[in-house]
Amino acid sequence: MPSDIQGIIKGITNVGNLIGQLVFGYLSDSKGRKSVYGIELLIIIMATICSAMAGSAATGVGTLGFLGFWRLVLGIGIGGDYPMSATVSSEWSSAGRRGQMLALTFSMQGWVMAAGNALARLIVDKFKCDSVHTHLPTYNRSQLKHGIVHLSVGNFHRSHLAYYMDVLANEYDQTEWGIIGVGVRSVDKPISTVLQAQDGMYTLISKGCNETDVDVRIIGSLIRYIFAPDAPERALAVLMHPHTKIVSMTITVSGYDLDLKNVDIQHDLHHPQAPRTVFGFIVHALDGRRRANKAPFTVLSCDNVQQNGEVIKRCILKFAKALNNIELLDYIQTKVTFPNSMVDRITPVTSDTDRQYVHLHCGIADGWPVVTEPFMQWVIEDSFCNGRPPLELLSNAPYNVLLTEHVEASECMKMRLLNASHTAMCYLGYLMGYTYIHETILDKHIQSYIEHLMNDEVTPVLPAVPNVDLDAYKRTLIQRFSNPHMKDTLSRVCMDGASKFPKYLVPTIVEQLKRGVIPYMCALAIGSWIRYLGGKDESNRPIILSDVLATELKLHELASETRPSAIEMLSVRQVFGDLANDQRFAETVQNAVKLLYEEGSKTTLEKWISGPRSSHK
Repeated sequence: MPSDIQGIIKGITNVGNLIGQLVFGYLSDSKGRKSVYGIELLIIIMATICSAMAGSAATGVGTLGFLGFWRLVLGIGIGGDYPMSATVSSEWSSAGRRGQMLALTFSMQGWVMAAGNALARLIVDKFKCDSVHTHLPTYNRSQLKHGIVHLSVGNFHRSHLAYYMDVLANEYDQTEWGIIGVGVRSVDKPISTVLQAQDGMYTLISKGCNETDVDVRIIGSLIRYIFAPDAPERALAVLMHPHTKIVSMTITVSGYDLDLKNVDIQHDLHHPQAPRTVFGFIVHALDGRRRANKAPFTVLSCDNVQQNGEVIKRCILKFAKALNNIELLDYIQTKVTFPNSMVDRITPVTSDTDRQYVHLHCGIADGWPVVTEPFMQWVIEDSFCNGRPPLELLSNAPYNVLLTEHVEASECMKMRLLNASHTAMCYLGYLMGYTYIHETILDKHIQSYIEHLMNDEVTPVLPAVPNVDLDAYKRTLIQRFSNPHMKDTLSRVCMDGASKFPKYLVPTIVEQLKRGVIPYMCALAIGSWIRYLGGKDESNRPIILSDVLATELKLHELASETRPSAIEMLSVRQVFGDLANDQRFAETVQNAVKLLYEEGSKTTLEKWISGPRSSHK
């Protein structure tokens, strides 16, 4: 607990002490000591027990509020005991021993405190957990100005952009780039409650593959949090504030689906003072800055979306056009920038286990800590219209920030190596009965399969990526997949395969076929997906499919065990383009499906990776 908070808690106890002395002194005189004496002892006992339970109380303000309340009650009990015990001691002792009795009575507190400390040390030594050193902010948070407003604060933002800004403040005395978080949707209410109670501070735990590879850091760069549904005017005010130079967001892939007929979008088009959506807040804030002759802010998407800057730009312009405001549209088109970026850091959902870990090993009561991996990367176009943080200071490992003119090559590398490998292994792993990615990649056959996919099929047709050691990057991917602390479930990675194959695997297949090469590993990835779409795993347990596009296209009908058809599946152009036109590739996929149904994933893998890895047509 920070020293200033400790001081406040102690002060609360002293206030209670004073109240207790006055109240119980009055009650003992007015009601009689016999009728009052003992009540203060019960208060002390109850308040002590409840104070000890504060660490397991509600999150955020619940923890500190719970502790503060019961320390106040404890102070009242202690304060009440002073006049009561003094009077009783005086009455029960002779005149000659009254001073000794009073001294003995009040010295008991000191003796008991000493005994309590000794007992606590014995208990802690007997049952202690291994403590983890926690890095605290070295900068004065009150001196941080907000240069960034982030819309929809989730775990990834707190492990990525907020972490980078914390490093700049800690290591490089950069105080211009504090962050104000804005929760836009009603589902942001729980994290809003926690972050507001914790003054924006939270614990970031980086866990590597080894048990000892743990780094714990208190992040202080998030200086304020606003829950916009309760206070849209406050959110608009910080967006229009001249200190705001960048408006960033993590709204997930589905968040970029701008439907002008949507009820909330229609509301935002007609209620500029109380928006409900990211698009409404951004556009109306930009209009306010335009009318006030202020410089605009950079709009920065931090979502895992290809060409995310272009995507959010199209959404913003579409919304602005619907307002029929020519001046605003021109202002956005000519003065606002939307840099593309590629972001990377595996950050799972916070669990109660994570909260317990922080409490037991770090001594911190954090309602919403963040667990992440050591690896991080941010490739971003250097296109900011109103200044930016000195990100070039974070170009080296472990930060891996790269400012560039174009991000396409880096995006391509990540999608065709990381995302494609995820997609290729997840269906095989699921069919084999694994639950997590780290379990799957530790299977020697699957790891060999993924290495062949990356080295033999993806790398030869991958565009050149400046200043990147591809071999080292691929080794890092295997290590990251192996991290047991990320708990990345196969069921999550298996979702929406029909949307993933066109982006992650089909481009590699197309390029290899142009070279006259059959990409066998990619063919097996498609075959495993078809087998997965059959609806039952290899233990005949039903598979719950979560794939909107596949359901719309009724792809499961093409994957049933009675008639799995690779050719018909490859003919679905929304997913595979023209791949069905290549007869040899279609036959290769069909062979994979046949093997998977007849001999299972493990045997299929063994045969597949021991056979020809690529073949010229």
